Amino acid sequence: MVDIKKLLEGVQRAADDGSIREWTATGLKVGAVDFGTVSTSGPEDTADFLRVFEAALRANPRTALTPSDAVSNARAVPRLSEEIAAHIADLERRKLATDTITESKHTLRLLLAITDDLPVDQIKVSHIRAFWEGVRWWPANATVKPAYKGLSVLEIIAKGKADNSPAPSAHTLNKHRQRLSVFFTGLVDADLINKSPLKGAGGEIDTSTEMETGRPFTDPELKMIFDPKHFVPWAKDLPHRWWGPMLGLYTGARVNEIAQLYIDDVRQVDGIWGFFIWKNERSQKVKTKSSIRFVPLAKPLIDAGFLAFVADMRQAGHARLFPHLPSGTRPDGTPNGLGYGRQLSRQFSAYLKRFGIEKGTAFHAFRHTLSTRLVEVGIDVGVIAKLTGHAQKHQFPVLETHYIHIADATSLPERTAALSAFKPPLLLQKYQNGQFAAALKNKATLHP
Repeated sequence: MVDIKKLLEGVQRAADDGSIREWTATGLKVGAVDFGTVSTSGPEDTADFLRVFEAALRANPRTALTPSDAVSNARAVPRLSEEIAAHIADLERRKLATDTITESKHTLRLLLAITDDLPVDQIKVSHIRAFWEGVRWWPANATVKPAYKGLSVLEIIAKGKADNSPAPSAHTLNKHRQRLSVFFTGLVDADLINKSPLKGAGGEIDTSTEMETGRPFTDPELKMIFDPKHFVPWAKDLPHRWWGPMLGLYTGARVNEIAQLYIDDVRQVDGIWGFFIWKNERSQKVKTKSSIRFVPLAKPLIDAGFLAFVADMRQAGHARLFPHLPSGTRPDGTPNGLGYGRQLSRQFSAYLKRFGIEKGTAFHAFRHTLSTRLVEVGIDVGVIAKLTGHAQKHQFPVLETHYIHIADATSLPERTAALSAFKPPLLLQKYQNGQFAAALKNKATLHP
């Protein structure tokens, strides 16, 4: 004999809190109504059955449930914290980039705190909207700022709101959405939820017409940066300090694209010297498919002795152009796998402080400088996009084939001519053969 009331109360509680997903019972009979074997596949099925079963009970109020073989075979739906832990473990097993895993942890940590640790099939659109409200007030870099040390996620959000923290960029919001999408898609694929709650909360923000944030360097700032009395003492002993800013200025390449260069990336195509930005080595990264490109060397770089430097590095037996740069560094200087550009970016930002250049204007300003100046002298934006690796949807096809096509030799003269139109008011310091010999002997600071 089974206590009907307890059975129904147990099933109802499980249906209400979402902890039940599947259950089967056999031999269920109420009066003249023989249910036989009943199987449900989720809360909605359970709710439907309860309505029918209670109607049968009302019609037969004195009937006791006497199943011949009553079996409860319920499977609990995992909670959000469990699935987040499993998802992060999957990312680590797939050996994804450290920054990808770290960013995913951040997004899902916010989701867990804002949503609470619900069964995953109980997360609805309303919870996603609450997540976006929380992200709106999350202060930039809050986890490393002393003002928020020791505070919980919800306390940080509350303080951010009280302090009227600036709204995150569209790029930041889109990155959060992309991480959530991967997580919820995994839950759908695992048959833990029927559909992603993101589907009712709108898509990504269209940023295709937005300009990149930041500003170019002014002519006076460029003169200060490359003034020999400042630049030479700061840069003369380390290859990445010497050539990094010069390459940034005359190519518009991103800091990590420059920092990860190998000697074999510097090549000659149709008589034009330049370097490939691609993923030709395991440690190299590219931001997008449109970032894969061949960048011609402007004449001022060749005149400053860049090719002589490459020859010296090859003779010294180094595979990378800038072997003092580790693949990302922690505050104590040890590698963290976040990319070769991290240390160069930090060192250059520290160098800029002596000139009173505002915080936030850093290495990336070289990229803005080249693009802005070329637009001002009438260079077509499509040519600039090919130089700098910007995606130009519907106009310039993404490079999706093999490396042999990356040089895009047909447009190479056009790109080279465009670079010759860039004439900042300065003269680069000339490289001296063997200039970095002493630094290259210090193997303790060199990174493969």
